[in-house]
Amino acid sequence: MSNPKVQVSQKSDPSKQPKPFKKDSPGTFSEDEIRTRAYQIYESRDRTNNNPDEDWSQAETELMELVGGK
Repeated sequence: MSNPKVQVSQKSDPSKQPKPFKKDSPGTFSEDEIRTRAYQIYESRDRTNNNPDEDWSQAETELMELVGGK
């Protein structure tokens, strides 16, 4: 039995996406939380220099720092 992957449209309105928030328990963040922060990072550069892998990594790092991780 295969697990089909769901594709997420990039056409959604980013202003309606939730902002990242501090988690009570350190460790994991959902892909949606990381994706939202990565998109915010991309927007902060005025949507130039598209580096999705770097943005994703930076988003993960920032979210972990919010909960005191390394």
